[in-house]
Amino acid sequence: MKKRLILFPGLAADERMYQDVSCSVCELVTPRLLVPKKKESMQDYARRCRIQLSIGDDDIIGGCSFGSLVASEIVRQQPCRGLILLSGAHSSQSLVSHAGKLNQWAKWIPYPVIRQILVSRPFLERVFGGGLEAHLQLGRSMLIDAPARLVREGGRLAVSYFPDEEIRVPIFALHGALDQVINVPMLPSTTIVEDAGHGLVVSHARKVSQFLDACCLALR
Repeated sequence: MKKRLILFPGLAADERMYQDVSCSVCELVTPRLLVPKKKESMQDYARRCRIQLSIGDDDIIGGCSFGSLVASEIVRQQPCRGLILLSGAHSSQSLVSHAGKLNQWAKWIPYPVIRQILVSRPFLERVFGGGLEAHLQLGRSMLIDAPARLVREGGRLAVSYFPDEEIRVPIFALHGALDQVINVPMLPSTTIVEDAGHGLVVSHARKVSQFLDACCLALR
């Protein structure tokens, strides 16, 4: 039986972001994000995700953007085969400087207004670093369907995760050079895609699939 590769989606996204991604080495599992409870810590949130999926030692855990932070906390709690970051980071320290300020402002803005900003073409193009119309429409559809509390509470978790524990499993990172949301991880195993932005999982699905195959083979 194939080992599992579990990839969590980005905030305000879901399994549709991985619809063109594949892995020939492992069973690819792309769960929806749980909706965070009010004032829940990343540690408790990740624990709920870990229990729901019965994550064990043989699993490879990863994620995109917010999903990478969730995956990072899971591997801090549960030994596993490895961690894969896609446009991601293992703490909030790697977020671009204005992310925290935007989250603070968003607390006082009605969510329908926030959603209108998130689904606007300028915002989506900034996230994707350009992108085909089909990619922008996919991002728009996922944002429209995302629960308001997931976006609000997830945003709070995304900017406040500064763990003390080290990660003791192999880490692999794939990152777009044009990413304006998360800075390039300072890891020896980081692979840069020069023409990709933060939405590389959607815009460069073939390269992502090849990267996943290589990571899973290395972690056998």
